Amino acid sequence: MIKKATALLFAVWSGGTSLVMAQQPGDMVTTDSSAGWKVKNYASVSGKDLEKTPVANLTNTLYGRLNGLMVAQNNGQPGYDQASMFMRGRGTYDQAAIVCYVDGFQVDISFYFQYLSAGEIENITLLKDPVTLATFGMKGANGILWVTTKRAKSGQFRVDAQMISGIQQAAKIQKPYGAYQYASLYNQAISNDGYAINGNRYQWTPAYNDASLQAYKDGRGTNVDWLNESLKENARYTNAYVNMQGGLNEVAKYNLFMDYMDQVGLFNIPSSSESSRNAGIKRYNLRSNVDLKFFKIFEGKIDLGGRIESYNQPFSNNTYDNAINFWRELTTYPNNIYPVRDPISGQWSGNTLYSNNPVAQLNAVGMYTAHDRTLQGNFSLREDLGFLTEGLYLEQALSFNTWSRVIQNKTATYARYYEGKPATSDQNTPIKFGTNTPYGQLTWKQSNLSAGYNRQFGVHSVHAVFNYYASDMVPDANEDASKITYHNQQIAGRARYGYQDKYLAELGWSYSGSDSYAPGHRWKFYPAVSLSWVLSEEGFLKNNSVVSHAKFRASVGKSGNDQTLQGRYLYQQYYRFLPGSVTGNTDLSFNGGIGLGRLATPDITAEQSMKYELGLDLTIAKKVDLQANWFSDRRSGIITRNNLVAGYLGYTGADMLPFQNIGRVSNQGFELGVSYTDRIGDVHVNMGVMGTYAHNKITEQAEISNKNSFSNTTGLAIGTPMGLVADGFYQFEDFNPDGSLIAGVAKPSFGPVQPGDLKYKDLDQNGFVDQSDITKIGRPSYPKLYYSFNLGLSYKGVDVSALFQGASGLDVNLLGAAYNQVVPFVGNTTIYPTAGNAWAYYPTEGIDTRNTATSPRLTTQSNANNYTNSTFWMKNADFLKLRLLQIGYTLPADLSQKFHMEKFRVFLTAVNPFVWSSFYRQYKMDPETPAGYPALQSYNAGISFTF
Repeated sequence: MIKKATALLFAVWSGGTSLVMAQQPGDMVTTDSSAGWKVKNYASVSGKDLEKTPVANLTNTLYGRLNGLMVAQNNGQPGYDQASMFMRGRGTYDQAAIVCYVDGFQVDISFYFQYLSAGEIENITLLKDPVTLATFGMKGANGILWVTTKRAKSGQFRVDAQMISGIQQAAKIQKPYGAYQYASLYNQAISNDGYAINGNRYQWTPAYNDASLQAYKDGRGTNVDWLNESLKENARYTNAYVNMQGGLNEVAKYNLFMDYMDQVGLFNIPSSSESSRNAGIKRYNLRSNVDLKFFKIFEGKIDLGGRIESYNQPFSNNTYDNAINFWRELTTYPNNIYPVRDPISGQWSGNTLYSNNPVAQLNAVGMYTAHDRTLQGNFSLREDLGFLTEGLYLEQALSFNTWSRVIQNKTATYARYYEGKPATSDQNTPIKFGTNTPYGQLTWKQSNLSAGYNRQFGVHSVHAVFNYYASDMVPDANEDASKITYHNQQIAGRARYGYQDKYLAELGWSYSGSDSYAPGHRWKFYPAVSLSWVLSEEGFLKNNSVVSHAKFRASVGKSGNDQTLQGRYLYQQYYRFLPGSVTGNTDLSFNGGIGLGRLATPDITAEQSMKYELGLDLTIAKKVDLQANWFSDRRSGIITRNNLVAGYLGYTGADMLPFQNIGRVSNQGFELGVSYTDRIGDVHVNMGVMGTYAHNKITEQAEISNKNSFSNTTGLAIGTPMGLVADGFYQFEDFNPDGSLIAGVAKPSFGPVQPGDLKYKDLDQNGFVDQSDITKIGRPSYPKLYYSFNLGLSYKGVDVSALFQGASGLDVNLLGAAYNQVVPFVGNTTIYPTAGNAWAYYPTEGIDTRNTATSPRLTTQSNANNYTNSTFWMKNADFLKLRLLQIGYTLPADLSQKFHMEKFRVFLTAVNPFVWSSFYRQYKMDPETPAGYPALQSYNAGISFTF
């Protein structure tokens, strides 16, 4: 029966749709108004609160706003600053990204959600309880962001507007040493490199003589601060919107939203430049939400949302990325290589070793521009069938969503001169305009059918929804080279029963399917149940003046995750090209052909999640709200390469081993949220604190057991860093006269060592330090505890609000996050203060840091021993940030009315002005964004008014 119905709906819906439904209409996720249901286990934030954080990317307004949502930013560049978002930590080592729905339909976070304007949003809700997530089926395991845009609340005409402008600047940029310090420390490095050559002893053999050093010290030598030359101290940010609503009472209502945003980057490029363009993004938003009511039983909605975005950045290797190559050169070129312009020829400086002059790379190689177009149209019709039986209704909805990008590069080249002579074959060329090139397009069609029943029978209340959802998504070609349509479908339901508003039961389920799996394995059933007891409705607490509301909750449910990093159609057998196979008896020849690739897994299916939750909702004196939750997420069937397949089967290459549903992860923790609201005379107070603690453990991942059990990652948290345990530095007494290590000191297998190199513990005590000694060396790069607290005060027309957000239980690996700052000179790079206090012993030069060094000896050569993952490079990255501080003044109502306005407000806002972190203090790096384009702090002024 289900297969026939599915076939029919597929035929009606564009000839082959996909479905993933569970609860797309709001009825599946909103709460009833009865006392028992009024406090639900979800976290919600209003668009009004999000507006307080004036940033271009919506994801960066969510820090500390939704309990259970962990948000982290890794890049501050305009257009590439999307924050990562995870619900309650990490529940899987496969794709763990949260899923987003806007006005009832799924959207892509990168292409659609992140550049919504906060001004067009009514609220954002984090759905996380097992029953709700079960009704999302294969989309529910990682949590749901449910976004509702603004709608007209009445037919009365109203206009809300806001304008804000300010400056943004780098939160922190660690600068390298200037020319004098660079040259001085380079002398150490080059001298250290002669250790073996000089008979296994250190001898001072500097590359820079005293005259050169003195010239640098006096300011006579070349000393270019490349960061200062390439970056501005601050950049402009502007945002303005107008929101209008009105209509004909309840018959027809509209909400029209228009928005403009302009964010300029920090690159030091003149705005008048014709040969380059600063990093930046401009956005134009338009949204129209129309509500219709006719013939008493029909309610219709017509929602149209469109957006135009333009991205700019200096041209960089014909890529659309965040200028990684440019940042590498900018942050690694020494200050003393040459001046910005060659003093003899007046041309851009450059040489064969440092060919890409950072300032010239910004100003003389062209620009990358991209233009995005996004359009979403949602259409729904609801029929009130109360004339048949009270509380019955039907609803049908369709959604069309499309995104496209066109890019245009404008390119040029420049000549490099050194000491008056051409240094390379490059020539100055005029700017060349490239053609408009389609980059990619995403098309998404979705439909939703619902039937619901909402009825009160005396002390009994019943609310039930049955839902069918279909989705066809043709992905962006650059995200999915196959461009094969994703087909999903789902049938789901939810039923709530309440007795006397104090004994509550809820059932949720979905039958969810995806065409990524083979027939017979495409569909899975996801059930869930919850029970609640509202103590405050019992006689001993009802109408209690202290406890206004008290409720215990318990729930369990199953949901799925069909987002995987391993690819689609893993049930099919793949083949690969073999460049050479030998044939012949006497005259052997090599022949190309195809051979068996990764082994197919016919029964592959979606990852499964069993979620458990216990909760308490409590309201005290109608002023204090408390919500506490314990949660557990047991993942199974995580798609994992089976490394345990026996070698005698012939699958010798790792890429030939099959993917199977064999991974398991356990994730559990607790949440606590407390808020306080009160009025003391003319002073209004609201404050709150929220925190989520989550700890996970990999229980199965088909890992081949290592020689030593402490080298296994099974049983550890996802992303636990592995490496060696550092044990100080080798000293002179560790070596024999011939340079070999003395007896009793373990021999490292990462290359020859000498005094000043890092020493590691021989954990298995076999006399060697090698891969067998690898063990857990720190904590993952995501937090165990994510918390925030906020404070709001208002007195008459003056208001102040602040939001603090912090994270703890995470580490940063300096070799990965800030490699250029801790590995100096290797590859002709510069040196940063992080590596400045290196081990060195040159008594004739007054240098002896053997007992105070905080970095291994300097070298210009690669050094696998020192620069391998170890505890030495793992640093505590716990932090607390003041995410938002706002001060505002609202004009008295009688004065506003004289200007024909209902409300007028002015305000000042600071974003990310302060950070407290030992990592920040010690290394002068932002713990979230230690390298690359920096995280931003901003200072803004704005006005808002209503009439």
